Amino acid sequence: MRTTSFAETGALWIHHHDGVRSYTMTPPDFWDHAWKGSLLGPDDGADASTWLNEIDRRKMLFVSPRLPLHGRALEVGCGSARLLCRVGRETQLDLCGIDRSPNALNLARRTAATFDVAIETCLGDAATLPIADDEVDVVLSGGLLEHFREPVPILAEMVRVLRPGGLLYADVVPRKLSLYRLSELRRLLRDPWMRAGIYESSFGPEMYREWLLELGLEDVQAMWCGVYPRLTARFPSRARRLIERATRSADSTLVADLLGWYFMISARKGSPQC
Repeated sequence: MRTTSFAETGALWIHHHDGVRSYTMTPPDFWDHAWKGSLLGPDDGADASTWLNEIDRRKMLFVSPRLPLHGRALEVGCGSARLLCRVGRETQLDLCGIDRSPNALNLARRTAATFDVAIETCLGDAATLPIADDEVDVVLSGGLLEHFREPVPILAEMVRVLRPGGLLYADVVPRKLSLYRLSELRRLLRDPWMRAGIYESSFGPEMYREWLLELGLEDVQAMWCGVYPRLTARFPSRARRLIERATRSADSTLVADLLGWYFMISARKGSPQC
């Protein structure tokens, strides 16, 4: 396990703001309670035949070719930090996860131990990241942005801390029809609340592409994916893997546009204009 920390490399993870605005409707303690429940669950290995690991692998197929080998990576709203730790297994990036939930950070540290990577964790809010400008080489976000009524200020914070040439990656689960969430169709069409306390926006990749370009990012790449039924997660591992591989061919096609569960998007921060 690597032991290099952000503190050892001299990173300045301090940024002062005059005020704090909240852009999400979720109560502050909601996710902390949810992540506490996850801490009580099983701790599957990074290479175990599980549905979560198979979803992770699909994300890494998209983001891996875009990653630098060295530098600093930050996952905003890291939760379990699975994405961050996956990145750490494939690169020599120094890793940090930030979340406003103490239990999420506890879970992130457990994930890091399971994945055999070293991470720093930081208690903080996505709307006011405690990080200096132009400080990190990669900013990651998984399943976070859809829970904000106004994602642009959150994206702007991510762009602020990203170095010129740095990579921003996000996967987003918007409120839309999908094969995976077919049983929720009536709610998806009528109600922006996924459940009590969890808001869910319907912004798709074209809207995010527009926002990222307005924020000065370049080389925006996006694709819909996740065309599979929810029952797949309950299948025996061999059958599940076969279905996952078969449906992967639908990614980035019209079928995924119509029936995909989530989309992935990446972009690079442009150099400052002289």
